[in-house]
Amino acid sequence: MAKLTANYAAFLIIFAAILSTFQAQVTKYCEHEIVVGTGPSRGPTTKLKMLIEAIGGRNINTTNLIKNWGAMGPKHTYFLPNSRDKFKATLPCLPANFCYVQIGGKKGELVPHWFLNNITVETKGDGIYRFKSFNNFGDDGDVKFIYPYVDDGECP
Repeated sequence: MAKLTANYAAFLIIFAAILSTFQAQVTKYCEHEIVVGTGPSRGPTTKLKMLIEAIGGRNINTTNLIKNWGAMGPKHTYFLPNSRDKFKATLPCLPANFCYVQIGGKKGELVPHWFLNNITVETKGDGIYRFKSFNNFGDDGDVKFIYPYVDDGECP
């Protein structure tokens, strides 16, 4: 009987260790919302790429911001003058806050003098709430090019 109890206890310990290892590998997901604020001129309507980097080097990279993240409805026209456009995606949570953003497109895709006032990134998840605003794009927000890209922020 003692041998059976010892075997049962050993089984429970091994099972608990395996279960805790499995739980540690479960990926937590967060909702990431990006809001792009534009100025007095219309922005590009073509495929834009965005890279958002977090402290520590991990990042979120999309090759088509409007198609993959657009949250304003299928008939919405993005980047109109003086607008705030939302983009959302549910992706794995990153371990730290964002510190750098880059937005770009292909050569020749920019309407001259697109005013990009700010880009805010908000992250929500289980026990996670992070917010970061990027505001330094060109002279007073006057973006003269998006090829190769414009950026703001600096990661440690």
